[in-house]
Amino acid sequence: MSVGNVERIIKKYVEELRPTHPDLPKTVYPHMFRRTRSTNLYQDGVELELISRILGHSSTETTRIYAVPSMEMMRKAMESGTLAVNEEQQWPDDDDEIARLCGLR
Repeated sequence: MSVGNVERIIKKYVEELRPTHPDLPKTVYPHMFRRTRSTNLYQDGVELELISRILGHSSTETTRIYAVPSMEMMRKAMESGTLAVNEEQQWPDDDDEIARLCGLR
């Protein structure tokens, strides 16, 4: 099947869906499915190297455009951060001194 046939079929069904889904993009093309699936795989935790191989990219750098972190990925990354066990306090434990250093007094 040619690329033109795939585009024609997609456009046909998009136009049928548009009355009930007016938020569909004005132009829909086959590569959108590839990009969406790849981004979803990345956001579901599949390694970028594996996605690169699935897509047939010769370099992982080409695949980086699909590496868009979801809000959930960013939340988990922030929650997984741990403090050093022997972390020393780097600021004075004196409200007046902190206010002075910040130019508030």
